[in-house]
Amino acid sequence: MFTIFSYFGLLFIALILALVLFIGLSKIQLI
Repeated sequence: MFTIFSYFGLLFIALILALVLFIGLSKIQLI
């Protein structure tokens, strides 16, 4: 149970980091 929760937690953090990186690259391309 804890392993599944921690796995989804890491996946959620990775998703946020990927989204932030994607937005950052988009802003760089727009400039």
